[in-house]
Amino acid sequence: MILAVLVDLPERNTRVQRVKSVFDDACWALGVEPEFVDVTSYDCRAGAVETVPTVFVYDDADPYGEPLAEHRGGFTAEDITGLLERGAALVA
Repeated sequence: MILAVLVDLPERNTRVQRVKSVFDDACWALGVEPEFVDVTSYDCRAGAVETVPTVFVYDDADPYGEPLAEHRGGFTAEDITGLLERGAALVA
């Protein structure tokens, strides 16, 4: 199993709400639970982010380890689907 994490600005931002919606829909379509991390939080996964939004895919067994795959900057549902599929292939 994999874990998908979207690192972005605080959720009250309208652009973030639209991006998060696309991310959530793409994740749930593949049966992956989406996670959101505010870039201003103390979550270590947000520490190295210089471009928002950034999506990381982790092995579910190591959610704070090295990401299996990542995407920086704007994305489409197809981009996220491809990213999740690459991450899942690496865990399998």
